[in-house]
Amino acid sequence: MTHPPGAGSLFRPESVESRRDSWLGHPRVIRLMPVTGFALASLVFAIAILAFLVLGQYTRRVPVTGLVLPPDGLTRLAAPQAGWISEITVTEGQHVRRGDVLYALRVDSTTSLGDTQGAVASVLRAKRDELQGALERREKLDLAEKRGLTEQADHLDRELAEMDAQVGILDRFAGELEIMAQRQQKWLDRGLSRSADYESRLQAYNAQKAQVLALRRERLQTEGRLNEIRTRLASFDLQSLARRSEIRQQILDLDGQISESEARRELRIEAPRDGLVTGISASAGQAVAAGAPLLTIVPAGKPLVAQLLVPSSVIGFPRDGARVLLRYRAFPYQKFGQYPGHIVSVSRANLRPEEVAQIAGGTGSAAGPTLYRVTVAPDQPFVRAYGHTEALQPGMQVDAHLLGETRPLYQWILEPLYGLRATITTSPGPAS
Repeated sequence: MTHPPGAGSLFRPESVESRRDSWLGHPRVIRLMPVTGFALASLVFAIAILAFLVLGQYTRRVPVTGLVLPPDGLTRLAAPQAGWISEITVTEGQHVRRGDVLYALRVDSTTSLGDTQGAVASVLRAKRDELQGALERREKLDLAEKRGLTEQADHLDRELAEMDAQVGILDRFAGELEIMAQRQQKWLDRGLSRSADYESRLQAYNAQKAQVLALRRERLQTEGRLNEIRTRLASFDLQSLARRSEIRQQILDLDGQISESEARRELRIEAPRDGLVTGISASAGQAVAAGAPLLTIVPAGKPLVAQLLVPSSVIGFPRDGARVLLRYRAFPYQKFGQYPGHIVSVSRANLRPEEVAQIAGGTGSAAGPTLYRVTVAPDQPFVRAYGHTEALQPGMQVDAHLLGETRPLYQWILEPLYGLRATITTSPGPAS
């Protein structure tokens, strides 16, 4: 007897067939995040990035270097000529004033004849000594001559006085003789006297008169000599001064020649300013070449500043009062930190190569970029190291970051495109 399919089963074949692979489970699509949520998050992120690029700003920071120096700079002295140091009169840290002698530099030249400069100086000194002796002798001779002229004038004065007295006496005697001669003539006219008596009286009168005239001529001559002596006395001091001045001028000329000769043998190097001596690099007895460094003078009593070398590409942005962080190379900032300061001055003229070399520690080059000076005053003149304060020293190297132009971030990103557009805009068009 045949049975229909599935007649001996409790479930229908379709039900059994549908449950045959049920032990494998059913596939299910798992969604970690809803599509709308993901799209919304992406949109917010894109807007945030766009806002950051548009609203965010970046300031270009330019690393610069410089030195810690006094506001007036350091004064470095070098040997003006090659020679050897015969004397040093200062010590490290000593305070000096302008004009104080620091070094004595010998620059002797020796030939086959020996020390020629020394021989020349000896001859010049001998000439000077001789002229000095001649000047002293001239002064003594002038004094004696003036004294002699004065005595002659006094003597002639006395002679004139005596002559005047003698002339007076002779005049009176001649007058008496004239009266007697006239009386004798009257007596002769009356016949009371002889002619011989009258003639003797007349001869006596004429002789006396001649003597008076001779004495007066002698007086005139004496007075002439007196006037001549007085004239010589009146101009004697001027003539004596002229003679002595001529000798003194010769002595001064010799002094100048001696000074020049000594200058060729020994130079006195003086302090050009007030300050403290530091960095003495030459000692007595040492030979030095021309331009060799000798010492440095630091101005005393003035706070130190940081003088930074700034390229011309950013010199338009630093302003007085702007804040700057300084890093002293002697005290690494990773360990000792950075020290704030503020800009006190910005030079508007580029520095000469020698000025760059001074600030850059002697590494300046005439072929280098155009540089300017920015002066920064540290807020504190010391550095804290291991619990102690170390004062800043002149010549310390310092690094800093100056703030340049500030622009939105998207402009910095698109800067190459701006440059390309500017290049295309300024490029000449094709020739027609």
